[in-house]
Amino acid sequence: MARTQNSFVLEGVKIEGAYSEESVLATKNFQGRESDIHLTSYPRTGTAWTQNVLVGMVYGLDLLDGLDHSKMRPLFPYLEMKYMDGLSGLELANQITRVPRMVKNHLPPHLAPQEIFSLQRKNVVIARNPKDTALSYFKFYQTNPNLMKFYTSNGLEDFLDKFLEGDVAYGSWWIWTKNWIDKCRAHPENHLLIHYEDLHLNFHQTAQKLVQFLNLPPMSEESIAALQSKTSVDNMKSRYEQDPKRKGIINKGELHGWRKDFPEGFAEQFDQLTIETFGKEYAITQKFI
Repeated sequence: MARTQNSFVLEGVKIEGAYSEESVLATKNFQGRESDIHLTSYPRTGTAWTQNVLVGMVYGLDLLDGLDHSKMRPLFPYLEMKYMDGLSGLELANQITRVPRMVKNHLPPHLAPQEIFSLQRKNVVIARNPKDTALSYFKFYQTNPNLMKFYTSNGLEDFLDKFLEGDVAYGSWWIWTKNWIDKCRAHPENHLLIHYEDLHLNFHQTAQKLVQFLNLPPMSEESIAALQSKTSVDNMKSRYEQDPKRKGIINKGELHGWRKDFPEGFAEQFDQLTIETFGKEYAITQKFI
């Protein structure tokens, strides 16, 4: 069954891909369960990696063996997505019997499931350096079947201009990230901010934070090391790319790849906007510049 890719603006946010206004608004009004775990991320900030980490942590390391994109879909659905077979992420979520159930979205706070706030659902939020995010997004627009038809940029410089303006799917990284960080700082009891960079540099510490936040049984250092191995970029690529159509979902997973690929002058523009949004000291501590 062919699915429709749409481009629209909803409540100030540009949406492009296999979504509809109805699927996004239904996600906003999602009626979940007390034990639900939400994963919230801007695109290309480590969503698949964090999903794999959470699956191994919550459901067991053995479940990661052979876990590819098609098996992840019903296990950890993407709420606002309309899938190829006509099902929505919401419909898949309602079929899950596991406890706790885990679901993800890419939406800003005002479009995300509102019960995250009203009923204080556990919510893990991912942040990543905007320069690396933009570079990964540029590649994703060119390779992802849901976005390729919307790729209108004339090369990397043109795309980076669009990214700076927020003229990409899910809108401005700066607005999105600032608004979610504000939620995490105001309500740490049910929002945990983690950083893509820390999954690289401080995996064990980040895993322990997740375990504590989600009230899971303690994990030994040996178990965390096994989790890190099973969720490495090479491991995930080997699992996901058994299906040739899934190439590109797991990228290189590099840190600071922008340093060799960014055109002259763009790093300064990104850093200026980041400092204006967060302040210099906070931007540095969050690894945003």
